[in-house]
Amino acid sequence: MANRSENLPKKFTDRLSGQLSAEDFESFKAAIDGDVPVSYRTNPFKPADIEFSDTTPVPWCDEAKYIAKRPSFAEDPLIFAGAYYVQEASSMFLWQALKQHAPLDKDIKVLDLCAAPGGKSTLINSLLTEKSVLVSNEIVGKRSLPLIDNLVRWGNPNTIVTGSYAESFSQLREYFDVIVTDAPCSGEGMFRKDPKAAGLWSPSLVNSCADVQTDIVNHIPRALKMGGLYIYSTCTFAPEENERRVEQILETGEFEPLDIDLKEEWGITKIEVEKEGVTATGYRFIFHKTKGEGLFLAAFRKKGEEARTQKFSISPKKIKSIFMVRKRESEDLRKWIKNGKDFEFYQDDREDVFAIPSHMVQDFKILSVSQKVRHQGIKIGRFNKKNNQLIPDHELAVSNIAAEDIPRHDVEYRDAINFLKKQEMSMRSIQGVKGWAIITYKGLALGWVKALPNRLNNYYPSELRLRKDV
Repeated sequence: MANRSENLPKKFTDRLSGQLSAEDFESFKAAIDGDVPVSYRTNPFKPADIEFSDTTPVPWCDEAKYIAKRPSFAEDPLIFAGAYYVQEASSMFLWQALKQHAPLDKDIKVLDLCAAPGGKSTLINSLLTEKSVLVSNEIVGKRSLPLIDNLVRWGNPNTIVTGSYAESFSQLREYFDVIVTDAPCSGEGMFRKDPKAAGLWSPSLVNSCADVQTDIVNHIPRALKMGGLYIYSTCTFAPEENERRVEQILETGEFEPLDIDLKEEWGITKIEVEKEGVTATGYRFIFHKTKGEGLFLAAFRKKGEEARTQKFSISPKKIKSIFMVRKRESEDLRKWIKNGKDFEFYQDDREDVFAIPSHMVQDFKILSVSQKVRHQGIKIGRFNKKNNQLIPDHELAVSNIAAEDIPRHDVEYRDAINFLKKQEMSMRSIQGVKGWAIITYKGLALGWVKALPNRLNNYYPSELRLRKDV
């Protein structure tokens, strides 16, 4: 049993003891020394036979389960195939907020403002219609890499990853139907899971995070449509970062607070915040009451009727300057993907080719000229300069849009591990195939191989390869 409670910052415990009753505070200190719950959420687009023993449901998310003992996820090829995402249980409460208040039966635009490493984005994407659009934003370049990787594994093409400051989105007036802000915070709710976070904590960190959150709340609601859903959350207990931000949202007079239906056995604490004569409810997850880490979440509806036309201030000329791949070349590219007629193609400065759903092309162009776009749709490959043939990309292999007539070969566990480690594979492991083929494990794609007359080339990306000894 860890003694994390002995290493908590004194100024933190002094403040928290004032927030909680004496009994709750003692229970909190006991719980922070307890075990950290482990949970995962399945990918509804990639159903698989996931073999974890002793699992129980996460009650507020239909596609999530707790695991009694943490396994070595790196030893499971299915996680590389995108069959599931290991996510902290409390953060999956977003599922309830969206299910209860977002128009998920419609084709909508959603902004996940602080999206890395991708837990909330993959959750959101699981709930959206095929013709909805998810914009996942992460300002820190290094943090955007795992975000892109996790969305790639999830496999859907209706996503765009951006790297913009909150104020940049304010020019997209009334553009999004839903905005989710899991704001950068002091991380008090992670002290049990990550004891190092306690060592980094200070009152000045709380104040600097509150300043960032204030700026976000000032700018982001402008990009939300009238009648749109705004969800604000943190993984901290600090009133400066939670209750004060709810007050800030209410002070605008633009939002009405929303209640989220709960079950008592979930152990979620309701926090009432009153401002301008309006009372909003925040939902707090705290170790000794809920099976998960620390979280605060509040939901709001923007007042007013949705406008018939969008009001973003971007030059149409700039939008038209974003060129897609010409029709003649597109016909060959469509052979690589399912329902190819429903896609257009974009080639970036590095000559990578991306498949973008036709319904999302205009959004991609608008975001390309107004934001810093880091990724779009599904990267399907690049042309071989010698013969102008497409060299398919890893993203296409693990996507949900790869053409059904592409050869696939299902391998046993050991071969799957060897493939993920980017080791040489025997020709015997994939017989009867010539040229490009997709290696699968339990029916789910892991990546490309190319069968040549005398050898089999493993095209698993070097930067993603499994380094753990299995």
